[in-house]
Amino acid sequence: MGNWFCEALLLYYFEGKECLVNMYKFLNEVDASRHDAFVKNNPLCNLLQSSGWGEVKENWNRTIIGIEEDGELVASALVLIKRLPFYFCVMYIPRGPVLNYENEDLVLFFMKELRNWASSQHALFVKMDPGVHCRDYLLEEKNNVPLNSKIIKIMNNMSLAGAIHQGFVKNLNDSIQPRFQANVYLKKGFQDLLTKSAKKALSITKKNHLLVERCGKEGVNDFEHIMHCTERRKGISLRNAQYFDRLMHVYGNDAVIILIKLPITLLHEEVCVKLAETEKALADCNQNSKKKIFILKEQYVSYVKQKKDLEEYQQNYGEEVVIAGALCIRFGTSSELLYAGMDERFKRYMPSYLAFTECMKWSFEKKCLCCNLGGIEGTLKGGLIQFKANFSPVVNELIGEFDLPISFLYYVVNFLYKKIYKKKQIDSR
Repeated sequence: MGNWFCEALLLYYFEGKECLVNMYKFLNEVDASRHDAFVKNNPLCNLLQSSGWGEVKENWNRTIIGIEEDGELVASALVLIKRLPFYFCVMYIPRGPVLNYENEDLVLFFMKELRNWASSQHALFVKMDPGVHCRDYLLEEKNNVPLNSKIIKIMNNMSLAGAIHQGFVKNLNDSIQPRFQANVYLKKGFQDLLTKSAKKALSITKKNHLLVERCGKEGVNDFEHIMHCTERRKGISLRNAQYFDRLMHVYGNDAVIILIKLPITLLHEEVCVKLAETEKALADCNQNSKKKIFILKEQYVSYVKQKKDLEEYQQNYGEEVVIAGALCIRFGTSSELLYAGMDERFKRYMPSYLAFTECMKWSFEKKCLCCNLGGIEGTLKGGLIQFKANFSPVVNELIGEFDLPISFLYYVVNFLYKKIYKKKQIDSR
């Protein structure tokens, strides 16, 4: 739908409805604290719409726009702005705008004013990623949950306002933010809901005395090391210490780095005792007890290997070593587990299970109602969902991205965006 046609349609629609339009007032600059207060108390609250997220994305320009009704804020949006050659720019509203999408008049007014304002800034288009849920379901319910009845109305309102839906994509790389995410909601005794596999993994972490450390900025360097281990394992490029430091600085006490440490010296002392006990048991064992001897020999071989590994760890790392970590941020009544990683060499100690569980515990201690474990493939297949399924999450299926064309050049730029920028997953994620 061309830009001129959208304008004509909106002018026709608003004709005779001036009384409704005059109820609203567009704000091209909203105070950050006012915006945050509004978002935190909105059902569509999301970390990516916090004013702090704009500070984190320092290589983007940013502003906050909104709509007032009778002096009260009824819509607000953190807008990230990427400058292009020849004075052009593109705009992105991550997990926003935050407004009542069922209110047709509000949606139409907001998009009309957004288009006018974006045009004054020489924008080619505005990409939006509303935090609207299409469906929420447990994994075992995935084939039985109908689409939310409100979605059709919301889609119609956005279409009428000239926003172009980018499809109900399922692959993680088909959108800037994941359209599917795994979310754990607050429940008493949430650890009781973990799968048998998760409980077994946590028992292994307990048996090996893994240490949990909750850190602020002082944990950044150790966390960066863990993320580099993850980069090498997966063959991907993630963030550096400077970025993690900025996150911790911006969100302060609402951010935490969970570090999981292996107590090398303690485990070495323990395995030496077990090895000595096994040697004695073998020496004292009745030679006719063949089954018992077989079991003791297996244990002996296992303890010898553990002792050798731990002595190598002691030589390389000292008394303890960080083997996994996660970074989690709270905003409003929800938290986001943004990054997590593990040193693959210590996989047998199951540290990732402990890191994720500790993030959830921290979130619920902070009075969050949910802890978002991050994106998953919409096919509900693959390693991410297999791991995150251990925590009995609810799958949130979001409505997806919309583009609001501003210039006739949108269609050319959008083609290039899909071919180049989207494949690189530019730094809006």
